[in-house]
Amino acid sequence: MEVQCPTCSAKFKVPDTISVATCPYCGTTFHIHTTETSDHFFFPLSKKDAGGALLKFLSRQYGAPADITGAKIKKKELHWVPVHFFYLHGKSKRWPTIEEVMFIGIPAGSPFQSLLTGYPFPIRGKRFFDEAAVSKGKYHEPEVPKEKAEEIARQTLLSALAGEARQEDKRLGEVDMEVRYQGLVHYPVWEVEYEYGGESFRGYVDGSDNRVISAEYPLMSGARKKATAIGGVLAGIGVLIGLLATSIGGGWSFIGAVVPGAVGAFAILRKGAVKRRWVSEVVKRGGGNLYFHVA
Repeated sequence: MEVQCPTCSAKFKVPDTISVATCPYCGTTFHIHTTETSDHFFFPLSKKDAGGALLKFLSRQYGAPADITGAKIKKKELHWVPVHFFYLHGKSKRWPTIEEVMFIGIPAGSPFQSLLTGYPFPIRGKRFFDEAAVSKGKYHEPEVPKEKAEEIARQTLLSALAGEARQEDKRLGEVDMEVRYQGLVHYPVWEVEYEYGGESFRGYVDGSDNRVISAEYPLMSGARKKATAIGGVLAGIGVLIGLLATSIGGGWSFIGAVVPGAVGAFAILRKGAVKRRWVSEVVKRGGGNLYFHVA
């Protein structure tokens, strides 16, 4: 059947069996029969086991133990994290090609605020808040007010527009900006602790779809030795190229050839020296190379 959004008036089709819908254009969630809206939501839990999903993901990482899926889960705690959701639309008044539309979640508290900053929260799937549904797990009250979260959202949109302007070699100038509050959402996050080889490791799993937000695993000695060997080869190649460049262009050519190789070698050697590695299925913060994905 066809329904109309009470916020933006857009019309779209939904299955006849549902009673609550989320507008695909502005993100508003409402009862389709009464058009009643709310500003407090939650995301329902996935029925899949978070611990199993975590270990299965880690088993696919470079250098992880082959039997890590058999590791013992020591702790699995559910947290309901407060997140302010916004719909953002901004465009340059001068340049019609510079325009951004974003749905963004601003974490509003809990120990996982920094963990979820910049996290790609899903647009659809939220439900009207139900105290009974979130009674299992640790409930966190919001610490960041709506106004502060809106300020962060505005700055995020402005930065995205400025970045787009730089790519086009243009000055952004004045902008038209629409920031629409979509409500406070309590988002489920599993905190998981597992044991392998007598040591404990941590991980965090998205409770709505079992994506691994961030997790650590033991890096096997074979992987570390391989990284050391690769780093040594890169350093050697850099020196060899530098010597050849010196015979052609002098000392500065040697430096210009050796430094990039040394930097690359150092990065791999440093990563190969650690015994634990953090990875993410969703968010990539920092660099990476052929053998390592750094969370």
